[in-house]
Amino acid sequence: MKVKTLLLFVIISFFIASCENIKMEHKADIVLRNATIVTMDDSIPTAQSIAIKDGKILFVGSNADVGKYISSSTNIIDLNGKFVIPGFIESHAHFLGLGESLLNIDLRSAKNWDEVILLVKEVAAKSKPGDWIIGRGWHQEKFSPAPNPNVNGYPIHNELSKATPNNPVMLSHASGHAIFVNEFAMKLAGITNKTKNPDGGTIVRDKDGNAIGVFEENAENLIRKFYDEYLSKRSQKEIE
Repeated sequence: MKVKTLLLFVIISFFIASCENIKMEHKADIVLRNATIVTMDDSIPTAQSIAIKDGKILFVGSNADVGKYISSSTNIIDLNGKFVIPGFIESHAHFLGLGESLLNIDLRSAKNWDEVILLVKEVAAKSKPGDWIIGRGWHQEKFSPAPNPNVNGYPIHNELSKATPNNPVMLSHASGHAIFVNEFAMKLAGITNKTKNPDGGTIVRDKDGNAIGVFEENAENLIRKFYDEYLSKRSQKEIE
């Protein structure tokens, strides 16, 4: 009899503990309440409270109804009417630029500057004189060996210019914050050692003050405006 009683006690204890665990599974780690929560749901555009557990939302609704998700260990934050809006998780991808890059020379796999020149040279051989050659994805820190000569790790345009004497070349940096161009493009844009840096931009130069082919940030526009002008004169058939 004592054994049966003990066994029954153990079973009941486990049952109660299980019920408590189930209850705790539905208790929030964090509750935000007294807020103006933008739900993005037209049928219920705003709510007062939100319950969160393990980084996931358990509940969105009124202050009264959120109570069932609160335990003694819940962190309750009173927002006093402040706004809560959905977050946007993005990888800082420039989708338009990414799509455009798929139509041009992909330089992401280039292991060194010589490979970049080879890829560009292959396209130049198939291009009409005067047509712009566009690429994207190079990064000087990925090059092995490092370009020689170089300025702050950047290659100098000389070898690229020799390989592409009849076409302007513009190669966007992997970061999107710089371009590399050849001599043809710089002459087209009227770039000399007297050209001043624009506000918010830098023309990277060698020790003698000559542009090496790299245009950072707003300095890109010194070149890009001529590429845009070229595009504006092309027919739809040529673009396709």
